[in-house]
Amino acid sequence: MNVITLALYLAALFTILSAILVIVILALHFIKRREVLHREAFTAEATPIVKGYFAGKISLEETVDFLKRDPSDSLGLLIRISEGATPEESPRLKALLAAFPFQQKEIAALKSKRAPVRLKNAQILGYLRDPAAIPHLLTALDDEVLSVRLAAAQSLALLGDPDTVFPILLALDLPGEVPQRRIAEALFAFGQTAAEPMLEVLNSPDTPHSQLTIAVRVCGMLQVRQAAPRLVMLLQHDVMPVRLNCVRALSSIGDRSTISAISQLADDPDWEVRNAVMRAIGAAQASEYSSLLLRGLADAAWWVRYSAAQALYQLGAPGIQALKDAASNNLDRYARDISTQILQEHQLHDNHSPTRP
Repeated sequence: MNVITLALYLAALFTILSAILVIVILALHFIKRREVLHREAFTAEATPIVKGYFAGKISLEETVDFLKRDPSDSLGLLIRISEGATPEESPRLKALLAAFPFQQKEIAALKSKRAPVRLKNAQILGYLRDPAAIPHLLTALDDEVLSVRLAAAQSLALLGDPDTVFPILLALDLPGEVPQRRIAEALFAFGQTAAEPMLEVLNSPDTPHSQLTIAVRVCGMLQVRQAAPRLVMLLQHDVMPVRLNCVRALSSIGDRSTISAISQLADDPDWEVRNAVMRAIGAAQASEYSSLLLRGLADAAWWVRYSAAQALYQLGAPGIQALKDAASNNLDRYARDISTQILQEHQLHDNHSPTRP
């Protein structure tokens, strides 16, 4: 076989393979498109039936008979409905979900060797609203994949059993801003049910600082006022994330009597804490601490300077005048620059004001 014949052979083979690939792609696209159209048609037909069931106009049996025509799309529809269900609709939703064999299938899938399958089913079990899933979700808190553990925590929050708050916190005792934020969000989903366990964590002298940080965050998110005295004490904690989140939590709770304790961290060695202090003073409109904000205009960290300037603006006319004075007369160039920037952002800068070189 000469070179030309071989080249023609390879070209023909490549053309055939390309054609097969195009046919496969088109076939997959066609199948996917049919699935989407079927789902849309089924949802359009099923939605008024489910709404009629919730309104008491259609019986449970009639609704179940219709939804069993397509269990897979019915599950997706019921999950979407579950997300927006009101407390009044919850008993009827539970009765509807109980009529399908979803639960055992999803529980079994938690033992799959494939992490995406475990993740998907850990997410679904919370929406099925069946307390029988709780032991299996607690087991999933030990999964080797973090996203599966977080999904299990979120589903446990949807089920709302307060006895699962501590297991979630213990299982997800992780360092780092992003994991801790996600854990706090999962615990926040319990609502006020999580308040008492979080207070216990705050008041325990042996709590690891990562758990302590999460508990502080949740108390702030839930605005647990009973936590304020303990949070004030924890402002002096050795670990920066604890101090930082205590400032944020106290600011969120909004107890103005804690601003004095917060202001004592205006010279904290970590800029994140100093930044949170400036924001807290501004949020509380604590004009008596304007001298700290003016000092913050010259901070070494840009974010602290920015937050200090924004906080002065939040003080109203006196703070705005202080910004104008700083923009013109402050000895620190950075203080002048950030003051001018905030005034310009709010269209308050006087272009004719004298400025230092």
